[in-house]
Amino acid sequence: MLQVSHVTKKYGSFTAVDDLSFSATPGKIYGLIGPNGAGKSTTIRMIMNILSPDSGSIELDGKPFSAEDSNRIGYLPEERGLYKKQKLNEVLLYLAALKGCSSRVAQVQIDYWLSRFDILEWKDKKVDTLSKGMAQKAQFTATILHNPDIVFLDEPFSGLDPVSADDLLAIVRELKDKGKLILFSTHVMEQAEKICDHIIMLNGGKKILDGDLGEIRKRHGKNTVTVRFSSYDALPGIDLSCAEFLSSLPMVAAVSEDGLAYSVTLATGFDSDSLLVALAGKARIDSFAVNEPSLHSVFVDIVQGKGE
Repeated sequence: MLQVSHVTKKYGSFTAVDDLSFSATPGKIYGLIGPNGAGKSTTIRMIMNILSPDSGSIELDGKPFSAEDSNRIGYLPEERGLYKKQKLNEVLLYLAALKGCSSRVAQVQIDYWLSRFDILEWKDKKVDTLSKGMAQKAQFTATILHNPDIVFLDEPFSGLDPVSADDLLAIVRELKDKGKLILFSTHVMEQAEKICDHIIMLNGGKKILDGDLGEIRKRHGKNTVTVRFSSYDALPGIDLSCAEFLSSLPMVAAVSEDGLAYSVTLATGFDSDSLLVALAGKARIDSFAVNEPSLHSVFVDIVQGKGE
C-alpha cells in the first residue's frame, strides 16, 4: 500500500502541494486529477523520490520510500524521454537494465510488448524515425518492461490516436487485474471517468475530493432522470402533454424538454424509483436513465462552493 501523509512542497513562496494525504492499494486505478498546475506531477515526483517534500511522509507497505523501492515502480512521465539517435531495442534494453532486469528477460519482454503495440518491426530503427504515437507506445513499453508493482502514468494518452488509446487502456486494465497499483495523472477528466476506480482531485495544490468514483457520482448527483417517450402521444387517456403530466407529479421539481426526451429534476425526498412507479402503466416509455454528474461538473461545483 502507498500512504501519502500531510505532504507539502513549496518553491519559494509558491506552494505546489499543500498538506496532501491519501492512500492507494494494489488492484485499483487511482486518478490523480485536476487542472494544469494543480500539483499532480509534483506529487508523483515526490512519491518517486525525484523531489523531496518539505514536510510530511510517504510510505510504501508501511516503510519510508527508499532507493531500493525504485525498481518496484514504473513511471511514464509527461515529458517523454527516449534517446533519439539510438536504436529503439538498445534504448529499451538499457532502461530495463537500470531497473535491474537482465538482458535475456528484457529482450523477451521487449519483443512481446512491441508486438502487442504493432511496432516490433521498428525495434532496430532509431528512435527519431518513430512517429509521435509510436514513440509513446515505446515509452510505455519502457515503463512496464521490468514488471513493476506500481505504475505511474502521467498523461499517458497524449499523442495517441483513438485506436491506440483504446489499446493502451486495455493494457492498463490488464495490469490492474494482475494486482498492480496504478496511479493515473491527467487534467482530462473525461479520461479519468473511463479509466479510474478511485479519484483524488486536486486544485491549487490542495486535495478537494478523495473517493470511489461511483460514490462520488452518487454524492454529487443532482437527482435528475432523463425520460424518453416512444411518441408525442405517449399518455393514452390523459389530457395533458408529457411535460405537463410530469410537472403534475409530486416527486417532480422541474422538467426541461428536448423533443421526446425530458430531463426531470426530482423533488427532495424522492428517488428515481418513485417516478418510474408513477409512470408505469400511464406512459409509453422508450428509455429511463438516472443521470450521473461528470467529474468536470463535480469539480466546478466544488470550486464554486456548491459541493463539498
